[in-house]
Amino acid sequence: FFKMLKMGIPPGAVQNALVKEAKDPEIINMDPEKSYASQIEKEDTDPPIQEEYAKFFKMLKMGLPVGAVQNALKKEGKDPDIINMDPDKSYSSQVKDVEQDDGPPLKDDPEYSKYFKMLKMGIPMGAVQNAMKKDGKDPEMINLDPEKSFSSQQKSKSNHGQKKSAKPTGPKLARKRLHWNKIDESKLHEDSFWNQAKDQTSLQLVGLDFDNEEFSSLFTASLNKAAAPKKEAPEAKKQKANQKVQLIDGRRRMNGSILLKKFKVDSKVLAKQVDNMENIAADANEIRGLMQLLPTKDESLALRSYLPPADAPEKIIEESIEKLGECEQYMAVMLDVPDAKEKFQAMLFRTEFESQAEDIRDGAKLLILACDSVISSERFRKLLLYALKLGNALNTGGGNEEVTAITLDSLLKMAEAKAFDRRTSVLHYLVSIVLKNDEDVLKLSEDFIPLKAAERVAMDMLSQQLKEMSRGIESVKDIVMRNLLETVAPDDEILEEELLAITAMGRFSLSAASKIRSLSNEFDNARDNFANLLQFFGEDQSMTPEAFFSTINTFVSMFDQTHKDLIRKQEAKERKTRIDEKRKLREQETAAKKINF
Repeated sequence: FFKMLKMGIPPGAVQNALVKEAKDPEIINMDPEKSYASQIEKEDTDPPIQEEYAKFFKMLKMGLPVGAVQNALKKEGKDPDIINMDPDKSYSSQVKDVEQDDGPPLKDDPEYSKYFKMLKMGIPMGAVQNAMKKDGKDPEMINLDPEKSFSSQQKSKSNHGQKKSAKPTGPKLARKRLHWNKIDESKLHEDSFWNQAKDQTSLQLVGLDFDNEEFSSLFTASLNKAAAPKKEAPEAKKQKANQKVQLIDGRRRMNGSILLKKFKVDSKVLAKQVDNMENIAADANEIRGLMQLLPTKDESLALRSYLPPADAPEKIIEESIEKLGECEQYMAVMLDVPDAKEKFQAMLFRTEFESQAEDIRDGAKLLILACDSVISSERFRKLLLYALKLGNALNTGGGNEEVTAITLDSLLKMAEAKAFDRRTSVLHYLVSIVLKNDEDVLKLSEDFIPLKAAERVAMDMLSQQLKEMSRGIESVKDIVMRNLLETVAPDDEILEEELLAITAMGRFSLSAASKIRSLSNEFDNARDNFANLLQFFGEDQSMTPEAFFSTINTFVSMFDQTHKDLIRKQEAKERKTRIDEKRKLREQETAAKKINF
C-alpha cells in the first residue's frame, strides 16, 4: 500500500484498497517506520483498579498507612504501586509495555562475553569479579541475566531504582502473631461497633501509651538471632575443608594429577628445579608431559584472576595456592618461572641426547661395516662376472656386442627370465654353473651378514637428526645465557664458555657440542665410504643406502633359495635313480628264478 502511494496513486484509492482487504484505512496516515500496534490506542476493556483491588483502596479509606497497604499487596503477589495509580482506569492500561531488547545478550557482548566464558570454565565467581575490577568493569554485571542485553537491564534497573531504595535496610524481624478469628466485613451491620471503631483514632495502637522497646523485645526478634546456625557434621566439615578450587578442564586436571603423583616433590620445589634446569628423576615422556601441562593462555588468565596481586603478602598468596587442586597448584607456581617452555625443552633435549647420539653413531658404524663387506667380498666379484658372461651368452649368442658392466638391480631380473621349459630360470642356470665351477661362491651370504642391519639405516634421516641436534645445542646455550645474564653481571672479558661452565646445563651444552663435532666426523666418514661404494660399482650417486643394500640382500636371498631348490631337485633325482636301480635288480632276480625252474 505504501508502494502504491509512491507510484502516485491517490490516497483515497489506496484507502479503498485497504478497506477491500479488511485493513484499517488510517494506516497510510501513520508513521511507516513504526509498528501498527504502537500507533493505535487500545480500548480499555478491563475493570478499573478500584473495582479489581477494592479491598486495598478501602484500607486506605479506613486510614491505614500507605506502607501497610503496600505490604498487604506484596503478600498477595500484587504490584505495590497500584495504590499510586488512577483508580478509575484499569491496571493494564497504566502499565507500560516492556521495551524491546535490541542489544546483544550479555553472554555474547564483546565487552563482557569473556567473563561469562570464565564462569563456564568453572572459575569461582569471586575470581571473575576480581578480573572485572582489574579491567575497570562493574563486578555486579556478572549477576545480571546473561540472556538479556546490558542496556535493557540498565533501564529496568533505573526504572525500579526508586522502589528498591524504598526498601528498609534494617535487619528483617520475626513477629509473634495472634491467631484470632476474623469476621467478614460484608456481614457487619453499618452501625456495628467495628464499623464505628474505624473512625475512632483513640483506639489505634499508635496513640496508646506503651513502651516500644518493651514491645519489641517481647514480640519481635531478629531473624539472624532466631535461627541458630546448624552444626555441621564432622564428615561434612572434613569434606568442606578438603574441597579444592578447580579452574581448568576436568579431563586435563585428571591427567595432570596422575602425572604429578609420580613426582614426590612439592610443586614449588619442582618449579625451582625447572627454573634452574636441574636434573630431575624423570624420563623423556614424563618431562614432555610436564611441559604440555604448562598453563595455556586461558588457564593463565583464570589463575591470575583468582590469585592475589603479585605485591600481596606472601602468606596470602600461599594460602590462595593451597586452596587449589594439585594440577592448578603446579600451573600457579609455573606462572612465575620465566621461559618455562624453553627450559623444559632444554631439559628434554638433555634427557634424549645420549640415545639420539647413539643412534647416529650406530648408524654410521653399520654403514662403514657394510660398505667394507661388499667391497672386500671376492665371492661377490666372481658371481658378478659369472652373471655378466651368462647374460652376454643369452643376449648376444657369443657375438661382438657384449656388455661390459651391469647395474646391481639387473641381478634381480635373472629370476624373472625363464627357459623354454617354463620351469628353469636364468638364476637357476647361474647357480648350477657356480655349483660346477666354484662351490665357494655359494657361501656368498656369509660375507654379507652386516648388510641386513645396514638396510635399515636411513642416512637422510640421520643427517637431519644431526642438524636438529646441532640446533638444539645452540638453543640450550641461548636459554642458559639468558638465565645467567639475569643473575650475573655481564663482563666483556669473560668468554661464553666460562659463563656456560657455571651451571650444570651450561656444562652439558659444552660437552654435548664436543660430542656433536665427533659424531659429525663419524657420519661424514660413513657417507664418504658409501659414496665410494657406489662409485666402485658404477651406481647412481643419488642411490640411498636403503635401496643399495636392499637390492643386494634380496638377490643373495634369491640366490640361496635357488641353491636350495637345486639341491632338493638333485636329491630327488638321486632317490629316483636308486629306486629305479632297485626295481631293475628285483626284476632281474625274478627272471633268474624262473629260468632255474
